[in-house]
Amino acid sequence: MTCPLCGNAQSRPSWLGTLRYAGREFPYVECTSCRSLYASPMPDQATLSRMYGLEYETAAAVASGHGIEDPKERRRVVSWLRGRPAGTFLDYGCGGGQLLTAVNGIGWRALGVEFDPDVAAATAQRVGVPVASRFSVDALALEPPADVLHLGDVIEHLTDSDTELPRILKLIKPGGFLVAQGPLEANPSLFTNLLKLARRARGVTTSEMAPYHVMLATAEGQRAFFRRFGLREVAFSMSEVAWPAPARLTGDDFINPRLVALFLVRRISQTLSAFRPDRWGNRYFYVGQRS
Repeated sequence: MTCPLCGNAQSRPSWLGTLRYAGREFPYVECTSCRSLYASPMPDQATLSRMYGLEYETAAAVASGHGIEDPKERRRVVSWLRGRPAGTFLDYGCGGGQLLTAVNGIGWRALGVEFDPDVAAATAQRVGVPVASRFSVDALALEPPADVLHLGDVIEHLTDSDTELPRILKLIKPGGFLVAQGPLEANPSLFTNLLKLARRARGVTTSEMAPYHVMLATAEGQRAFFRRFGLREVAFSMSEVAWPAPARLTGDDFINPRLVALFLVRRISQTLSAFRPDRWGNRYFYVGQRS
């Protein structure tokens, strides 16, 4: 299997090891070129359907109860849109629809796509904006295609990007824009380096969790990914956010040494990354133009 980010054919065992979910194992390997990590093999359709049902929303809600915040920069997307003539905005992977509501409020025609049909229907009813499942995108009647398409924490979930991304990009009109953001979980930072050392020191090779992120990108791998699909880079920036460590601690959290350690290490890591925003960080924001 070639690297789904940069396309390199060479890989080696990774520090992440193997994830085990629903009786199956998903080893992660490291690309020898861009040093991104990816699952090999990828989850199949039956596994994906189980992973991304309503229980996915429940898992996110539980995580937020421990001070783990959604890292998406919705305000930054809205700010970028304000500087352009209003048109059609498609949020592919819209989740609960918070960004759709904000974009609709500044005069854009907002539409959404979500993986699970039940989640799509619930979001459409909640926010009053058309939302289709990824299996029924034609129901949105995108004629002409969207002026701007947003992929917020979506790309790292794609199990067949060579097939899926070209199909997604066809939803953008020629000359239109892709705004993407997501994690850089294999990119250099103090937090990531300490995580690698901890796993190696403990001899951890298998973890019991769903392979939600089938690609753990570096900045090099993520930028190569966009170039590989013919997008012209307009903007690319990095930052370091608290996720997946807690962004804040409550009184009860102080009795949990692991949460406190994660919080402190991330704060130190964020301070150091601020000195090298061109190299260190765990999050990217990208704007590219479709030729």
